[in-house]
Amino acid sequence: MRRHASALTSTPLLLSPWPASLRLRCLPARQLQTRSLSVLEHRHLTGDGPGGLVSYDDAQSVQEEHRAHMLAWKALPEAQRRDSPSPRPLLISFECTPTFTLGRRQDDLTPAQAAHLQQPLAVRLRSGSDERLVPVVRKTNRGGLTTYHGPGQLVLWPVVDMHSPLYARYGVASYAGHLEATTQRLLATRFGVGASTVRDEPGVWVDAAGDRPRKIAALGVHHRRYVTALGLALNVDLPVEGSEETNPWARFVPCGLEGKAVTSVAAEAGGRLDARWAAGELAAEWAQLFEQGMLDETKRTVDGLRR
Repeated sequence: MRRHASALTSTPLLLSPWPASLRLRCLPARQLQTRSLSVLEHRHLTGDGPGGLVSYDDAQSVQEEHRAHMLAWKALPEAQRRDSPSPRPLLISFECTPTFTLGRRQDDLTPAQAAHLQQPLAVRLRSGSDERLVPVVRKTNRGGLTTYHGPGQLVLWPVVDMHSPLYARYGVASYAGHLEATTQRLLATRFGVGASTVRDEPGVWVDAAGDRPRKIAALGVHHRRYVTALGLALNVDLPVEGSEETNPWARFVPCGLEGKAVTSVAAEAGGRLDARWAAGELAAEWAQLFEQGMLDETKRTVDGLRR
């Protein structure tokens, strides 16, 4: 069974040497549920394969379609924009098939490095079934180095015009800060997990100033003419310890950060995380918190101060 690349992505597919029985089909994502808030539209995606996982390529296609719509509106003459409503921002959320992503300035992997990342990964889905899946590798247009997306992680990609007339403008730094602050609020209110940020190291961290700082959410954003793509990935209950057979983080240095660990909500919150947590519901909570900051600038950072 072959994987296929999305028609809307230009990222080349790295073929796997592993037999088809170990590979997860990248089936087209189908829309699970769309929620409309005051300004933000939220679309949670699910796939037809095991665990409802969605391929990175399929989610990227949904993202780029909406982004193209926003960019087309921004390219209209001013008179036409006045007569045409501004496109609403869209949050895309999903659980991803196992995928390692590389930053745009990162050197291409050697065949040996790619083969190492693409070793079959033992995964337990939230349905309780055990699968052995072969990760794919994708080059992205974000900054930073290698990171991982996969089952047990909630991916949140807002497509936002940072200069939209629907809300107060963002700067590049204030937008990134809003993503981080929203995640910090969700962790605190839903799971009782305290988290913070680290200067010059994007993302959300637990015990950032302690002896063992641990990243719980990775951040990577790209913008074109102030319209955003990509976003944030929150580790909920995927493995963060153990051997390379089950722990994808053991196969590389996450984001190139030597000496710093990766963690998850399950590792930090213990029994406060239901083993059958619903990705769509958790994403909906994040969406509500995110929209609060869109409409109220004082909620774009945890301490209420603008960046």
